[in-house]
Amino acid sequence: MKVVVENTVCLNTGDAAILLAIRHILKTLLGDAVDFVVFDSQPEVAARLYPKEHYPDLELRKLPSESFFKYKYDDNTVKNALKQVYNQTVFQALHHVGSGNYLDRRFFSDDDRKSLALYRDADLVITTGGTYLVENYSLERRINEFKVGEMLGKRPIFFTQSLGPFEKPYNRRMLQPIFALSPLILLRDERSREHIHDLVDDPGKCHVVADAVFALADVERVRALLVIGRPAPTGRVGVSVRHWHYVKDGAGGMDRYIDSVREIATRLVRDHGKEVTFISTCQGVPEYAHDDSKTAEVIVSGLAPEIARHVTVDASFHTPEQLMAVVKDFDLVVATRMHMMIMSLCVGTPVLPIAYEFKTKELAKRIGVADVLLDIDTVTPDEASARLDRFAGNLDHYRAVSLKAVIEEHASAMSAADLIRPLIEGSARDEEKCARFSARIPR
Repeated sequence: MKVVVENTVCLNTGDAAILLAIRHILKTLLGDAVDFVVFDSQPEVAARLYPKEHYPDLELRKLPSESFFKYKYDDNTVKNALKQVYNQTVFQALHHVGSGNYLDRRFFSDDDRKSLALYRDADLVITTGGTYLVENYSLERRINEFKVGEMLGKRPIFFTQSLGPFEKPYNRRMLQPIFALSPLILLRDERSREHIHDLVDDPGKCHVVADAVFALADVERVRALLVIGRPAPTGRVGVSVRHWHYVKDGAGGMDRYIDSVREIATRLVRDHGKEVTFISTCQGVPEYAHDDSKTAEVIVSGLAPEIARHVTVDASFHTPEQLMAVVKDFDLVVATRMHMMIMSLCVGTPVLPIAYEFKTKELAKRIGVADVLLDIDTVTPDEASARLDRFAGNLDHYRAVSLKAVIEEHASAMSAADLIRPLIEGSARDEEKCARFSARIPR
């Protein structure tokens, strides 16, 4: 079976973890005879990070929406208007792919045609999970990707999303028919379902399930830790940070967040006797726009020397498997990146979360740590210190509550297979009918 997974950003280890989780869920359903064509924003770099020798079933290719179309990046009105004209011409040219005529030759390379053929011939198209359908970002690239798929006759399954709210008329107008085309929309929280209730034709195809990455949980380890109750401490703590352009109060808000995390690191060393490692899901890839280790370096540079001696910044890239192997040995993790939080929980490490979007707040409720959650928009050093004390002082309680929830989240994430199964079986029946019908046609 050939499966297309589109809209991935595999240079982000959290996004890569979603891809590997989708792969795991589908292979549980379909067996090993599944190959994946992954349409990514930077496939050449992703192929270096996830080489074929280790991931033989993944073929990484450039997103058609980023290969075919042009997007505005400044305020040049004339240039941006011409780009829209160009893009409309590309959509017209898509009707002529493979014809060999002028439009085909002018707009598409041989590699483009191969990508479109792979897309067209896929048995299943999945748009990856994540938080890319929110209006903090321009949705034009994503919408164009969906439109290309629609032109090829594909009905995308939306994997576990946190999305919306959608207030911009363009986004609402363009997304409504895309949601109508989809046979299945998986959402990570009720809030997301509320955000699209007036944009979907059939609310029954929208299901709230756990983030796909919980499918990667080491359930045996988590259950063993629940029995043990209190594993031997290692004296090590992980901290994940990020720069956030949309923080309340702008630069002043980032300074407040940085001071708060600096206070957490200080208290971990001075009052709890820990060795602290800054490590995150977006780092160590020069070609990627985000590098969380740079924010970590800023935080560490402001620590008192006697504290800084016990703090390190791991600035290297880690695959999801590698990252989970690292965080497994931490006593706890303080996580701003949500998939740093989830991957830590997947190997039994309790997490004190810092939310920068609603997705983390919703997750914190599900795993029983909402009362200690910190909000990037409001956090202060004093609040961070107090929440750390509560979390560390009741670590056994939070570990037990969180890990019980991980077992449930794992089952919920895996339940996506049961929701996808009828779509695959229905597709197989349709193909069988078409084959029988074709056999009766005189040649």
